[in-house]
Amino acid sequence: MSVTALRAACRVDGVITLFYYADVPATARWYEQAIGFEKVLDYGWLAIFRIIDHAYLGLVSGEVGSQQPIAGANKGAMVTIATRDLERWHRHLVDTGVAGVESHLQRGCEGDTLEFKIRDPGGYTLEFFQWLETPPGMRVED
Repeated sequence: MSVTALRAACRVDGVITLFYYADVPATARWYEQAIGFEKVLDYGWLAIFRIIDHAYLGLVSGEVGSQQPIAGANKGAMVTIATRDLERWHRHLVDTGVAGVESHLQRGCEGDTLEFKIRDPGGYTLEFFQWLETPPGMRVED
């Protein structure tokens, strides 16, 4: 079956990235208040935030979920947020007082992006970046 036929036969309606935490309520407050993501579901042990239409971040309790929080600074995963409003995001997070916001934007992706990173309360990395020249397969309509 071709990739085109597979996509037509097996539709994807959204993506939820799940990270595991010892304290979901505290982390959920951080994502809602400091970052400003929209909480769309909250069971206490599971909170789901809409990043953009059909792309979500789920915070799951390690006591209930199928995985466990990973100790240490290297979680092996991060959320990377592409935005054409990078400077505005950076200013918002600095003005909000989010701890650990890098003081300036840096070049990344072999010079193809500007970016900055922060860590959430559980130690996961959020990377905000902007393409300097958006690759053709990554373009988003205005």
